[in-house]
Amino acid sequence: MSEKLGLVGRKIGMTRIFEEDGKSVPVTVLDVSGNRVACVKTVESDGYNAVQVAFGSKKPSRVNKALAGQFAKAGIEAAATLKEFHIDEDKVAEFKPGTVLSADMFTAGQKVDVTGTTIGKGFAGAIKRHHFSSNRASHGNSVTMLNVVFCSFAVPFPAPRAVKSLCVPP
Repeated sequence: MSEKLGLVGRKIGMTRIFEEDGKSVPVTVLDVSGNRVACVKTVESDGYNAVQVAFGSKKPSRVNKALAGQFAKAGIEAAATLKEFHIDEDKVAEFKPGTVLSADMFTAGQKVDVTGTTIGKGFAGAIKRHHFSSNRASHGNSVTMLNVVFCSFAVPFPAPRAVKSLCVPP
Protein backbone atom coordinates (compact mmCIF):
# COMPACT_ATOMS: atom_id res chain seq x y z
CA MET A 1 0.00 0.00 0.00
CA SER A 2 1.32 3.41 -0.95
CA GLU A 3 1.62 5.98 1.81
CA LYS A 4 1.36 8.99 -0.50
CA LEU A 5 -1.28 11.58 -1.13
CA GLY A 6 -2.42 11.97 -4.71
CA LEU A 7 -4.76 13.91 -6.93
CA VAL A 8 -7.74 12.85 -9.00
CA GLY A 9 -7.92 14.17 -12.53
CA ARG A 10 -9.45 13.92 -15.96
CA LYS A 11 -7.57 13.53 -19.23
CA ILE A 12 -7.85 16.59 -21.44
CA GLY A 13 -5.73 15.39 -24.36
CA MET A 14 -2.24 14.87 -25.68
CA THR A 15 0.39 17.36 -26.79
CA ARG A 16 4.15 17.54 -27.05
CA ILE A 17 6.88 19.59 -25.48
CA PHE A 18 10.35 20.26 -26.83
CA GLU A 19 13.52 19.79 -24.80
CA GLU A 20 16.54 22.11 -25.08
CA ASP A 21 18.16 19.87 -27.71
CA GLY A 22 15.01 19.99 -29.88
CA LYS A 23 13.80 16.50 -29.03
CA SER A 24 10.00 16.17 -29.03
CA VAL A 25 8.46 14.45 -25.99
CA PRO A 26 4.78 13.38 -26.03
CA VAL A 27 2.87 14.37 -22.88
CA THR A 28 -0.63 13.82 -21.56
CA VAL A 29 -2.52 16.86 -20.31
CA LEU A 30 -4.58 16.26 -17.16
CA ASP A 31 -7.10 18.51 -15.44
CA VAL A 32 -6.49 18.23 -11.70
CA SER A 33 -8.22 21.45 -10.70
CA GLY A 34 -10.97 21.27 -8.14
CA ASN A 35 -9.40 18.65 -5.84
CA ARG A 36 -10.46 19.26 -2.27
CA VAL A 37 -10.33 17.35 0.99
CA ALA A 38 -13.74 15.93 1.85
CA CYS A 39 -12.83 13.99 4.98
CA VAL A 40 -9.80 13.23 7.12
CA LYS A 41 -9.82 9.75 8.67
CA THR A 42 -7.70 8.99 11.72
CA VAL A 43 -6.82 5.90 13.70
CA GLU A 44 -8.87 7.11 16.67
CA SER A 45 -12.11 7.57 14.74
CA ASP A 46 -11.87 5.15 11.81
CA GLY A 47 -9.04 2.72 12.57
CA TYR A 48 -6.68 3.98 9.85
CA ASN A 49 -5.18 7.21 8.53
CA ALA A 50 -6.46 8.49 5.20
CA VAL A 51 -7.52 11.59 3.34
CA GLN A 52 -10.66 11.47 1.23
CA VAL A 53 -10.27 13.65 -1.88
CA ALA A 54 -13.27 14.98 -3.83
CA PHE A 55 -13.04 15.83 -7.52
CA GLY A 56 -15.47 17.32 -10.02
CA SER A 57 -18.90 18.70 -9.41
CA LYS A 58 -22.34 17.20 -9.29
CA LYS A 59 -25.84 18.55 -8.88
CA PRO A 60 -26.86 18.46 -5.20
CA SER A 61 -30.11 16.75 -6.20
CA ARG A 62 -28.11 13.84 -7.69
CA VAL A 63 -26.25 13.07 -4.43
CA ASN A 64 -27.69 10.72 -1.80
CA LYS A 65 -28.35 12.04 1.69
CA ALA A 66 -25.34 10.39 3.30
CA LEU A 67 -22.89 12.00 0.89
CA ALA A 68 -24.78 15.31 0.95
CA GLY A 69 -24.32 15.41 4.72
CA GLN A 70 -20.63 14.61 4.40
CA PHE A 71 -20.12 17.37 1.80
CA ALA A 72 -22.08 19.86 3.94
CA LYS A 73 -20.01 18.99 7.01
CA ALA A 74 -16.79 19.60 5.06
CA GLY A 75 -18.20 22.82 3.56
CA ILE A 76 -17.55 21.81 -0.05
CA GLU A 77 -19.77 21.44 -3.09
CA ALA A 78 -21.04 18.01 -4.15
CA ALA A 79 -18.38 15.99 -5.98
CA ALA A 80 -18.60 13.50 -8.82
CA THR A 81 -15.69 11.37 -7.55
CA LEU A 82 -14.42 10.48 -4.08
CA LYS A 83 -11.07 8.72 -3.60
CA GLU A 84 -9.17 7.79 -0.44
CA PHE A 85 -5.42 8.02 -0.07
CA HIS A 86 -3.72 6.36 2.90
CA ILE A 87 -1.11 8.63 4.46
CA ASP A 88 1.33 8.56 7.37
CA GLU A 89 0.11 9.48 10.84
CA ASP A 90 2.36 12.55 11.09
CA LYS A 91 0.85 14.06 7.90
CA VAL A 92 -2.80 13.74 8.97
CA ALA A 93 -2.69 16.98 10.96
CA GLU A 94 -1.72 18.97 7.82
CA PHE A 95 -5.13 18.44 6.18
CA LYS A 96 -8.51 19.81 7.18
CA PRO A 97 -11.84 19.23 5.40
CA GLY A 98 -12.30 21.80 2.65
CA THR A 99 -8.57 22.25 1.95
CA VAL A 100 -7.93 22.73 -1.78
CA LEU A 101 -5.24 20.48 -3.27
CA SER A 102 -3.33 21.51 -6.38
CA ALA A 103 -0.53 20.24 -8.60
CA ASP A 104 1.92 22.43 -6.62
CA MET A 105 2.42 19.47 -4.26
CA PHE A 106 4.61 17.87 -6.96
CA THR A 107 8.08 19.05 -7.96
CA ALA A 108 9.34 19.39 -11.52
CA GLY A 109 10.71 16.09 -12.79
CA GLN A 110 9.15 14.05 -10.00
CA LYS A 111 8.01 10.54 -10.98
CA VAL A 112 4.33 9.88 -10.30
CA ASP A 113 2.13 6.79 -10.55
CA VAL A 114 -0.87 7.25 -12.82
CA THR A 115 -3.88 4.93 -12.87
CA GLY A 116 -6.59 5.30 -15.48
CA THR A 117 -9.81 3.78 -16.69
CA THR A 118 -10.63 3.46 -20.36
CA ILE A 119 -13.89 4.83 -21.67
CA GLY A 120 -14.70 1.49 -23.29
CA LYS A 121 -15.63 0.79 -26.88
CA GLY A 122 -18.68 -1.40 -26.42
CA PHE A 123 -19.18 -4.71 -28.20
CA ALA A 124 -16.57 -5.18 -30.90
CA GLY A 125 -16.89 -7.67 -33.72
CA ALA A 126 -14.40 -10.45 -34.29
CA ILE A 127 -12.46 -8.52 -36.93
CA LYS A 128 -11.71 -5.64 -34.60
CA ARG A 129 -11.36 -7.74 -31.46
CA HIS A 130 -8.99 -10.39 -32.85
CA HIS A 131 -7.27 -8.25 -35.52
CA PHE A 132 -8.56 -10.36 -38.38
CA SER A 133 -8.64 -9.11 -41.94
CA SER A 134 -11.94 -9.13 -43.75
CA ASN A 135 -12.61 -10.31 -47.31
CA ARG A 136 -12.86 -8.04 -50.29
CA ALA A 137 -16.03 -6.00 -50.45
CA SER A 138 -16.56 -6.60 -54.17
CA HIS A 139 -17.23 -9.47 -56.57
CA GLY A 140 -20.18 -11.13 -54.92
CA ASN A 141 -19.16 -10.82 -51.31
CA SER A 142 -22.35 -9.95 -49.47
CA VAL A 143 -22.96 -11.16 -45.96
CA THR A 144 -19.75 -13.12 -45.40
CA MET A 145 -17.62 -9.99 -45.10
CA LEU A 146 -17.92 -9.56 -41.32
CA ASN A 147 -18.51 -13.15 -40.29
CA VAL A 148 -15.71 -14.64 -38.19
CA VAL A 149 -15.76 -17.93 -40.12
CA PHE A 150 -15.01 -16.23 -43.45
CA CYS A 151 -12.56 -13.64 -42.15
CA SER A 152 -9.19 -14.78 -43.35
CA PHE A 153 -7.76 -17.88 -44.87
CA ALA A 154 -4.62 -17.29 -42.81
CA VAL A 155 -6.54 -18.36 -39.71
CA PRO A 156 -6.74 -22.17 -39.67
CA PHE A 157 -10.15 -23.69 -39.22
CA PRO A 158 -10.53 -25.93 -36.18
CA ALA A 159 -9.96 -29.59 -36.88
CA PRO A 160 -13.16 -31.64 -36.74
CA ARG A 161 -13.52 -33.69 -33.60
CA ALA A 162 -14.23 -37.36 -33.96
CA VAL A 163 -16.87 -38.55 -31.57
CA LYS A 164 -16.79 -42.31 -31.01
CA SER A 165 -20.51 -42.80 -31.40
CA LEU A 166 -20.64 -40.84 -34.65
CA CYS A 167 -17.68 -42.54 -36.38
CA VAL A 168 -18.39 -44.91 -39.21
CA PRO A 169 -17.08 -48.40 -38.39
CA PRO A 170 -14.28 -49.65 -40.66
